Amino acid sequence: MRWIIEIVIRHRNISSLLLTVSLSLAMISAGPDAQLKTIRYLNFSIYYPAYATVSQISRFGNVYSENARLKHELAQTSARLHQIEEQSIENARLRGLLELVEHSPYDLIPSRVIAYDPSHLNKSVVISGGKNHEIVQFMPLVSEHGAVGKVIQVMGNASLVQLLRDPSSRTSVMVRRTRAVGIMETENGRDFFVRLRNHEDVRDADTITTSGLGGIYPKGLLVGTISNIGEDNNTLFKRAYIDFAVDFHRLEELFVIRLAPQWSAHRPELDSLRMER
Repeated sequence: MRWIIEIVIRHRNISSLLLTVSLSLAMISAGPDAQLKTIRYLNFSIYYPAYATVSQISRFGNVYSENARLKHELAQTSARLHQIEEQSIENARLRGLLELVEHSPYDLIPSRVIAYDPSHLNKSVVISGGKNHEIVQFMPLVSEHGAVGKVIQVMGNASLVQLLRDPSSRTSVMVRRTRAVGIMETENGRDFFVRLRNHEDVRDADTITTSGLGGIYPKGLLVGTISNIGEDNNTLFKRAYIDFAVDFHRLEELFVIRLAPQWSAHRPELDSLRMER
């Protein structure tokens, strides 16, 4: 029996032809009843199963095509949703910037951060706008949340900004409630504090602003809030640690305050001073 199957498989074209011819001759020589029975048998045993199989394959193909189409539409919808969410976040941020422009007493020059300091301390950023935009050295910068830093180097269409969190910045700040003034410092580049005398009345959550001293930052720009009061190495002083109002790792749009250093107007007088021997 096995050798017959092997011969049929090896000569399947001839075998198919012989089977077709044999069935045709049998149908011709058979009577009407036998022909009808044969047709019914072929329909139920060969045609219908083959038709069902082809229909099922076609249905699977349609399901696969439909799944591919739905996946494509889902990807497009997801992309549009992310774009709408990003636009919503940007609109909220721009509304805050618009409020800053409308209520600020200063002349503001809009700019955008185009590069970050690669160090982990994040001490500086590069902004769009320079000499061609009337930006000069030592102009302070703000965001909608508060003071950011000052311009330390100016190019044609870009400027380098030293951030408040630069350990070498040494910004003069003030406790808004009590008007106590001190220099913002840090020992590790992460924790910033103001050294104040022990008798000064300072509390957690007190607001810290720029003092207006030093000639760079105008008085009253928001710096942050006091997070806690700690001891100092010198027993006459205490430390008021600061949480910055600005997130220096997420700077995008900034404003340069069109304000020359306060000591620029007094430069002739300062240059005329001579130290007595």
